[in-house]
Amino acid sequence: MKNGLSLFTSIGLVAMIGMVICCSNNVVPPNTVDKKDGDKEGSIDVLRMIYAIAEEEEMKVMADLNMGGGMLYKKHTVDDVTTQYATYIPKFHKRYGEYASFWGWYINNELTLQPPLETEISGFWRAIWKSAVDECKKVAPESVVTISPFYIMDRDKHRGFDFLEPIEYEQWWAKTLSHTGIDILMLQDSGAEHLSFFSLEDRRPFFQAFKNACDQAGSELWLNVESGEIDADSWEEAVTMEQSKTQKWVYTPTEWLAQKLELAAEYGERIINWGYYPFMTPTASAGPFLFSVDGIEIPTNLRAESYSSYRQYYEGIKDRGIQPGSLTKPLMRGTLWWLPVMYEGWSEEAIEKTIREQIADQKALGFDMLWIVNAPANMEWAIGKEK
Repeated sequence: MKNGLSLFTSIGLVAMIGMVICCSNNVVPPNTVDKKDGDKEGSIDVLRMIYAIAEEEEMKVMADLNMGGGMLYKKHTVDDVTTQYATYIPKFHKRYGEYASFWGWYINNELTLQPPLETEISGFWRAIWKSAVDECKKVAPESVVTISPFYIMDRDKHRGFDFLEPIEYEQWWAKTLSHTGIDILMLQDSGAEHLSFFSLEDRRPFFQAFKNACDQAGSELWLNVESGEIDADSWEEAVTMEQSKTQKWVYTPTEWLAQKLELAAEYGERIINWGYYPFMTPTASAGPFLFSVDGIEIPTNLRAESYSSYRQYYEGIKDRGIQPGSLTKPLMRGTLWWLPVMYEGWSEEAIEKTIREQIADQKALGFDMLWIVNAPANMEWAIGKEK
């Protein structure tokens, strides 16, 4: 997610901070579910497979628009990025837009707000995000555009980054959402640090600030509730682990996750997740999925235990009505999939089997949405294999 909280970083797999995610070496190529004009015999397209299977399962798919990562502002002009979007978005929609599962887009950008808030940098991001929204709406008027920002809870600047008050986030995002037309803001619930010792009350003023911003702009607020966290008892321990690269990433215990979900349900119209990969997915099947974090693989038995624990929680409340004071049920509706392009040497049948397994496991938890990241690279890979 973020490596050092620069002005902007790409979420990569996880929409989280300070992590370089690795993946299994056992990754497979998907088959072409249905041939398109111009597709050569034997061409492979994992995204097309996902959209087709999701259509069968009556699920929605949103895919990212990562057009350059964290260095966009320093390396490209607004015109550069706008031109990229104008080329890429219609091409992506032409290829996948016919599926009933085609639902939305994800602006895969993160940035640390810099006081004073009204700067040239702010103008850059607002301009390119508006261009993305405009192009998405042009090709698919009913589609939605989402973004998943973070906030910083480190008031004492243990890691050296500026702390901004919740009202500053509210003002910046209210103006940004109003200007760009972004439909849904999916707020990362653990801030930029993902530390286990943050309390619900630590989070609440930030949730309220982003809710206020969305209400002012006419956007929806969703909560991106994380089911993975760094196990630390204090800032001192957390900083020491970060400096020595010994962060202890763990599954967020279900009892604690349930409390986070209850809080998220008070503010968000829907709840989505980061952390199913790599902490909860129970399958050992090879596929384009991440089973590791910070280079350390999460064992299958631990992932299966976490999955089972959350499923028990889900089964216990899935038929419960929305509680007074809440906007939705405290349940995750989907999770982020990072799809590394590592398909060489795998059969069509193997990749289809593992994708179907993943979707079946997620549907069993009540998920009705797939959040795909690294879609541009996957589409370009598929197109390249057709040539």
